[in-house]
Amino acid sequence: MSQKLSALPSIGIIGGGQLGRMFLQNSYRYGSKVVILESDPESPAGQLTHLFVKGDLVDAQSIRILSQQCDVITYEIEHINSDVLLELEAEGKKVIPSATVLKTIQDKGLQKLFYKNNSIPTSDFLLVDSCAEWLSAMNTLGGEKFAVKSRTGGYDGKGVFLTDISTIEQGKPLPFDGPVVIEKLITCKKELAVLVAVAQDGSSKVYPVVDMAFHPISNLVTYLYTPSEISPELELNAQSLAEKTVRTFNSPGLFAVEFFLDEQDNLYVNEIAPRLHNSAHHTIEGAYTSQFDQLYRILTGLPLGDTSFRQAAVMINIVGPEEGSGDYVLVDLDKVLNIPGVYLHMYGKSQSKPHRKLGHITVVAETIEAARKIGDEVEATLKVQIV
Repeated sequence: MSQKLSALPSIGIIGGGQLGRMFLQNSYRYGSKVVILESDPESPAGQLTHLFVKGDLVDAQSIRILSQQCDVITYEIEHINSDVLLELEAEGKKVIPSATVLKTIQDKGLQKLFYKNNSIPTSDFLLVDSCAEWLSAMNTLGGEKFAVKSRTGGYDGKGVFLTDISTIEQGKPLPFDGPVVIEKLITCKKELAVLVAVAQDGSSKVYPVVDMAFHPISNLVTYLYTPSEISPELELNAQSLAEKTVRTFNSPGLFAVEFFLDEQDNLYVNEIAPRLHNSAHHTIEGAYTSQFDQLYRILTGLPLGDTSFRQAAVMINIVGPEEGSGDYVLVDLDKVLNIPGVYLHMYGKSQSKPHRKLGHITVVAETIEAARKIGDEVEATLKVQIV
């Protein structure tokens, strides 16, 4: 049965960052109506959208105004008002992924309990309410090194504190108090990600595994690539576990599943993002169906696209330098763009701040070895300079 483009549902996005910006760039190919809710019209997505609702992402009234201008709501950040989304769902508004999924993901404690209760492998953990309980929890878990995560509000590496038991015993100042998850640190040789797409009809598709590298200070993804260097058997295991985990949510949507891989090749689910994700930006040039096109298909009820890759792909985040803030320029951009297979994406952010994501570069090549070699050259050449 044919479907007129004009009949495709209109989409509302809560959040106007770079994820919304790249979603807009893709959705305009279809001619669809997309409405952005954000506090700043000059936000990355606000600069491109024709339909904008100015408001706070946690303000119930602003979200209700957005809902009146679209058929389906999604979100590009977790720190929003999930309670009003639950109300809207009960009133018949379509929210993808569902508000119940968001409610679980927003609280890292509930997220970890979800994995435990559904027999999904994850690191050993305990939930505590104050710093006074940290030492006791660590002694109960055993071991020396731990990851302490604020249950709510953490994002892009913030709200995570890596520590050892001796630091706590010495009574050194701690970065935050309040309810936290204390996880026994897994000695991992890799961090991996798998993107899973679930359509409204219940069908699903899984993207290839992504290898990720993180900045030691900001804990942001700095560099990633596909195909992964893991074995084909382990790749299938990671894809299968990602799909099983996501299906447990019983909701359509796009889900980025992040894994720890330990020295014995055991996989542990670290966290899940129920949205577009940094770990899949390289799908724009690398895959037959980008993550942005896939989410568009999910939201509008179109068939899921092919998740395989055309070529090997590497992605490098462009972030603000640790020293200084302000206007910036990209140094040696001309040299980088003279290299075949290099693609630049800037997010429309006029000001650089330490570790702020300003854009990314994708490199595609026939082999992962060739793509990584070019990626190393790009990373060594391109610099952000405050002016």
